[in-house]
Amino acid sequence: MRFIVHPEVKARAPEALAWVKEFLARFDMSLLGWLRIDFGREHRDQHGRIYYKFHGVYGRCWYPTEKQPSIRLSCQVPGPYPCEIITRKKPIYRNSDGTWPAEAKPHRGPVYCDASSGRQWKRVYAKTTVKNLNEGVVWVFAHEAFHWLRKTGQIPGRNSEIEADAFADQMLGKFRAIESRAKDQLFQPTTPRQPIPVQCELFGGP
Repeated sequence: MRFIVHPEVKARAPEALAWVKEFLARFDMSLLGWLRIDFGREHRDQHGRIYYKFHGVYGRCWYPTEKQPSIRLSCQVPGPYPCEIITRKKPIYRNSDGTWPAEAKPHRGPVYCDASSGRQWKRVYAKTTVKNLNEGVVWVFAHEAFHWLRKTGQIPGRNSEIEADAFADQMLGKFRAIESRAKDQLFQPTTPRQPIPVQCELFGGP
């Protein structure tokens, strides 16, 4: 598997890349051709300065084809940070008697209908905030990795954007827990809890 990472991502998000490599090692990567993590397509303004057309985090999972027999993951993390990701949640379905559950009231978006069954629902969205580049890498990689792992039958669930977003939120929470423990260890006092007896010598006479 080719691991293609932008040099600036390597420099600014080493903790996230270490987490990604550890995550990958738990699964069968035989169908994974490459993983790319960068800032997206670069453009230059009239002064020659680099900028990125899109913002936040986004990605894509390519499934195998006849010409390309492997799965490929592409993750773009241009930021800026912190940034909000619009996530998809489970829809709210209308009750069989025509009423809506109480949780549907705040959601005033359009009502969708399945033509074959007549079942109606409202889509539900939420926001996940990624605070820095490390978190951006973890979230978008986990989202695209879900599609790969579900496609290859390595994890359960339905291969949908709703479940991919939920998986990414879950993995981000685990990454944050690891980071929090690391910070706690870093700032723990280094002085011993119990005094250690020390042999001293006094200089000079009485």
